[in-house]
Amino acid sequence: MKQQLKTVKSAKQLTVTYFSIIAFAIITLHFSLLDATLEDFEQINANNRLQHAKAVAEEVLQEQSNITQFAIPPFTHAYLDPKLLPPQVRFPENTPWDKAFEIRSQGADDTEYFAMKTRITDNKTDKTLYLLFSDYIYEISEEQVFLNQLKQLGISILLLVVSFVVVLKASARLTNPLTQLANDIDSRNAGDLSPIAPPSGINSREVLQLVDSFNLYVTQINELLNRERSFNRYASHELRTPLMVMKGATSLLGQSNDPAFIAKQQKRLEQATSEMNDFVTTLLSLTREEDMDNISSRQLDRKELEEIARVHTSLLSGKLVDWYVEAPQPIEIKMPENAFKILLGNLIKNAFAFTEQGHVIIRMTPSAIMVEDTGTGLKSNETGHKGYGLGLLIAADICRKYHWHLHHETNQYQGCTATISLQPNEKPNGQTE
Repeated sequence: MKQQLKTVKSAKQLTVTYFSIIAFAIITLHFSLLDATLEDFEQINANNRLQHAKAVAEEVLQEQSNITQFAIPPFTHAYLDPKLLPPQVRFPENTPWDKAFEIRSQGADDTEYFAMKTRITDNKTDKTLYLLFSDYIYEISEEQVFLNQLKQLGISILLLVVSFVVVLKASARLTNPLTQLANDIDSRNAGDLSPIAPPSGINSREVLQLVDSFNLYVTQINELLNRERSFNRYASHELRTPLMVMKGATSLLGQSNDPAFIAKQQKRLEQATSEMNDFVTTLLSLTREEDMDNISSRQLDRKELEEIARVHTSLLSGKLVDWYVEAPQPIEIKMPENAFKILLGNLIKNAFAFTEQGHVIIRMTPSAIMVEDTGTGLKSNETGHKGYGLGLLIAADICRKYHWHLHHETNQYQGCTATISLQPNEKPNGQTE
């Protein structure tokens, strides 16, 4: 990557390159237009002069029909015989009629002429007339015009140079923050996820937006790493518990032939395998993208809430804690049963685990599901709000996946109330908007 960066031009270099190309194009276009304009004007002037000379020649020949060459002041000569042309002047064989063209003399004087071959009528006789036009004053004027244009071009080049310096300075001031930002990012070590400060100097809106986007991206990476660390820290406990239950139940099955005892151990095995299956299925589902529109609604009622809570009542063993469910009517939700079981189960486990006396209430309303306890709360137990095992980490991920919202707050009993806010389009069963 660094080798590739060496071959790529910086923004400042690109600015210089593009400006140089544009400046060269402007100067070239200026020269081309100047040259073309002077040539066109010279051609038009010569053509008009020679057309006027033709008319004058016809008048002269009507008065003096016996002459073969004569001058038409101030700068034109007329010839009726090509042999009378100056020796340094040669008309090409394919010379066009009645059209001015340029001839450079072949002698030492190197004079430029404009010539025309035309037909005139003299005493009802058609004759070929050769006209030569040479205006040294015009040539001098043309050179003066060209020099004057060169002065203007010099001024234009000077303005381009000044503009180039200004653009170079402006480009440097605009690109320096980007260069500083790139160097700052490049100098960071892999583990540095602290927010980056805006570079010094004049910062454009795009630079500040880039810094904000980078910091947001770093924050998301930091959150992802924290979630991964939490997952690694707690996953062993969540997976070990059902495995220990399965191992213990399997061991006990070989120690007794009592049908009731065997049935009890089988039930423990079923619960442990079911819990592990739900846990693994939910974790795997969190890594997949699902089309939420294809998830069908299902009914959530009081019975399902009680069954989820009853699975974790062992956490209340020896405690003076009462639990009950408040669910006046069923509601429609869009979440698979196993995912909801893990979600609510984690909240209930937190409440059961950190409540020593009092009550735990699972309350369901048309827009939310709440778990209220009289336990240690959020402030008095710093580890309590992190959840039991994976706890709230998994619960928050499940809510995020299914577009629900989970938040915790300290209630009036100084315990914790976990609230799951449902989607706006999820409503009580049978209730219309």
